[in-house]
Amino acid sequence: MNAIATPVNTGWSATLDLEFALRGARTALIRNRHQGPLRVQRPFYPEHSGQCHVYLLHPPGGIVAGDSLSIRAQVNPGAHCLLTTPSAGRVYKSNAQRLQQTQSVELSVAEDGVCEWLPQENIVFNNAQARNCTRIHLQSASTFIGWEITCLGRPASGDSFDQGELVQQFDLYREGVPVLLERNRFQGGSELLFQPWGLNGATATGTLVCAMNPEQQLQKTEIQLLQDQCMVHKGVVLQAAATELPGIIVIRATSAQAAPIRNLFIEIWRTLRQALLKQSAVAPRIWFT
Repeated sequence: MNAIATPVNTGWSATLDLEFALRGARTALIRNRHQGPLRVQRPFYPEHSGQCHVYLLHPPGGIVAGDSLSIRAQVNPGAHCLLTTPSAGRVYKSNAQRLQQTQSVELSVAEDGVCEWLPQENIVFNNAQARNCTRIHLQSASTFIGWEITCLGRPASGDSFDQGELVQQFDLYREGVPVLLERNRFQGGSELLFQPWGLNGATATGTLVCAMNPEQQLQKTEIQLLQDQCMVHKGVVLQAAATELPGIIVIRATSAQAAPIRNLFIEIWRTLRQALLKQSAVAPRIWFT
């Protein structure tokens, strides 16, 4: 399936190509190639089992009309990486030509590999023309835990999402077979943003996806714990629910801001880490600085 088509790019393009491999007792970043303002300075090892934490740096701090970011990562057999960002991403308003602003992420995880894709939220400004495509390729014994959190407009600053568009695409494949394909199209000022059958006035939305290998099936008590975590946080501030699919857990949440969604997802991530990998989750230090 082809990525979302974009018009001729007259903005700033940036690419990042990473590869992770098991070297002794820890995962090493063995390829780190970049072009344009998108890079990784160095890997971090805050965990005792050698998991590799990587911060994806985009010095401009946001993308403007015509900009395009492309992130690719290969996780080799037995390797375990965690990818995150040091701060919220921003998609600023487009220009008079309404040039699209795109980000594409493609992650490939080999047998017995583990990939955690845990970026901080993306803030989509009013009048943006945003395209976000995430594609995950897993093998039979790969494990993936990832989330994406999006804020439409900046309500705290009085900037609502009245104009513009965000198109989101999330594809998850296992051994080349699609197991989860999602498309969202948020148009500024549309009924989808306000009606009960849509976001019901929420300006932040998030999805967490966990794809397990056949040996990592959650127990009923563990699934109930995930559902209880969603219910504990459910209320006026946050709406959340857990869905169990064959080999996949999907958590969806909406809120008036990103923080409640992020906090819930971190809590669920800790639960999944322990249940599936028998590892305590160590949150990246950059989240708290």
